[in-house]
Amino acid sequence: MISFEEARHIAYRSLAKKWARDYRGTYMVAAYGFENDDVWVLIDGARESLIDAESGFEPVGRGVTLVDKASGRLFFRNYLEDMEWFNAMSKVGIHPEDPDDSLP
Repeated sequence: MISFEEARHIAYRSLAKKWARDYRGTYMVAAYGFENDDVWVLIDGARESLIDAESGFEPVGRGVTLVDKASGRLFFRNYLEDMEWFNAMSKVGIHPEDPDDSLP
């Protein structure tokens, strides 16, 4: 079985060069994500967007990055086409606080 850390490395090795060529910002894979029994859901994209909260770095229409736990196969799935499937995922790692959680 592929571990979460291995899944992060698979995504980085597969996507970092393409990101640098085709998109804005510095590609990264966050140390947190989601999972179900079959896949790891990775939070990846421009560091400027994920860490610095700057807008304008995420490509429109790009699917969510997934890694199959059994095979290590990297693939993409659109959140809007299967929201229930995504919303049933469990958190992996320490997620940053949702800004809305701090509101009274």
